[in-house]
Amino acid sequence: MSTTDRVLDILVREGGYRQLPKPFKIGSMSFDFTYALVAGERANDLVIIVELKGDTVDEGVTRKIMALTRALDVMRSKRPVTAILTSGQARTETVQSISKVCRVLPVGAPTGPYAISAVRDWLSVLLPLTQPPAVEALLDWEADLRAATVSSAKGKFMDALIGAAEYDKEAVEAVLADAITRAVDIAIGDEEAEK
Repeated sequence: MSTTDRVLDILVREGGYRQLPKPFKIGSMSFDFTYALVAGERANDLVIIVELKGDTVDEGVTRKIMALTRALDVMRSKRPVTAILTSGQARTETVQSISKVCRVLPVGAPTGPYAISAVRDWLSVLLPLTQPPAVEALLDWEADLRAATVSSAKGKFMDALIGAAEYDKEAVEAVLADAITRAVDIAIGDEEAEK
């Protein structure tokens, strides 16, 4: 799979982008890029993918992107444009020229075992954030706590503390305060009985 196809696959599959027909129209003007995509529900980005080849003239790419952004301006579009340059190496002047009118991601053509990861890293600004799994899924705090406590600390008191921990800090403090109060009351009662 080429880098260009990999970029398209990641944006469609992971980012929820929708591919536009070739060529696509803005107003009365037609534009033909390697691929063009629009974002899904949560964003309104327009992403164009340009596959640079040995015969690709950078000035031609720059003119096409400038014309696209100008057409969007004329139509009063609010869509941010991102140009992804794949496969070939774009000249620095080309990237600087294009970056005046849109975001530019010069992905190139990564190779090796980490190529997909490198492409995904470049595209991360266009992809939704992924949330790490919930802490509860990573550890079983209750089992860890029970295993870490000595056998003398197990029983009704520990069960009450663990039950309160599921709610909040105040619930744990209430259980501790109640246990301390009972222990003090018992100690005071024993002293009074001895007198």
